[in-house]
Amino acid sequence: MSFINLDDLPYLTLVGFTLNTEEKAAIQSSLQVKKEQEKLEEIWLWGKILGVQRDYFIAQATKDNLFSRKFYYSIDLVNWLQLPDVPSSDMDRISQVHGRFTGDPAFEYSLGEEPEEGAEEKTINEEKRLSGTVALINYETEIVPRGAYYRDTLHQLQKNVNFSGIPKGELSQLTHYLHFREGFDINKRTLQERADAFDESIDIFETIANDEPKGVWSCQTERTGSVAILRSLLWPGYVFFHTANPPKWGSMYYGTGQRNLNIGFML
Repeated sequence: MSFINLDDLPYLTLVGFTLNTEEKAAIQSSLQVKKEQEKLEEIWLWGKILGVQRDYFIAQATKDNLFSRKFYYSIDLVNWLQLPDVPSSDMDRISQVHGRFTGDPAFEYSLGEEPEEGAEEKTINEEKRLSGTVALINYETEIVPRGAYYRDTLHQLQKNVNFSGIPKGELSQLTHYLHFREGFDINKRTLQERADAFDESIDIFETIANDEPKGVWSCQTERTGSVAILRSLLWPGYVFFHTANPPKWGSMYYGTGQRNLNIGFML
């Protein structure tokens, strides 16, 4: 999956994303403790959301279903607290908040709506906003290389142990990168676009080449064309890397947690 292995952080330093030695050591030890406490199968660093007063480190854990995840946040890199589930009604409210995160999970944002007479002012706290923002970033940006996963005969998602990576000469082609999320519908347009290249076992997610507006993804190659670096312009701070030899990939978010509302004017 596209979670970052801390040993692969040097790939992300190509775009300036770093963790210092103390942060890396603290993350490795504290996440291991959390894994044992919660009896989790795996837990990875998801990224870092920069706040005005303090920053939030985010981790994610999975079980059998790779899309059913738990998310945790930490301010001190010692204690990890689980982020709450956010109902769809709160997601609409979260989208109304555009400022920077403060770094205080209990901070209450006013939604600017006129409350009915006798009713309390509508607010949402930062912990819920943090949870909803992580979910939105995941849904709109998390990607994997085409062929890294497949559906078996029981339609179960499996990691492709035989995946050899995208060929070096094709690393910059957006059609080779897919959204890692459920709900992709194979339709007539999909079949026409992929024509002879369509493979029903691995074409199980939507390609990012169709994302709107065009140009929402930036792709460049580094290390003499052997590493692809993809960046989201919709959520500045999301970065994905893929190298074909050896076949590795991963992603991390490192930013303010703010959606780019001006992207339509930029492209």
